[in-house]
Amino acid sequence: MRKFYVRLLLVVLGIGFCIFFGVDLATRGVERIQGPVASDTAIVKPWQPASKQQETKMNAPTPKPPAPSNAAKEEKTKEQVEPPEPRAEISKASGINRLGNKIGELLQILAFHTIKLFVALFDTIT
Repeated sequence: MRKFYVRLLLVVLGIGFCIFFGVDLATRGVERIQGPVASDTAIVKPWQPASKQQETKMNAPTPKPPAPSNAAKEEKTKEQVEPPEPRAEISKASGINRLGNKIGELLQILAFHTIKLFVALFDTIT
């Protein structure tokens, strides 16, 4: 019975580590692509009673959009006329693409053998 609880504890700790490590990797990936995450987005406005919310909605004037100027119209037409620059295409045989593919294959092999190692480790415990 004691072995069961030790195994259960190891499995729970392993799963917890994997979850937190995955969340950390995902956060780093998002920050690398979209920039750092602002902590201000998590701040929520304080709650107001429904009657106060309705009063503020009724009393608040509706903003009107500003009239477009001639300069803005010229910029829009200029943007529409100029086609975007074509991106250089990366061929499948390029060096960086082959290197990335080989690194991906290496990581798959490493993950496969690491999982195999953990399975063997848990088999020896039981």
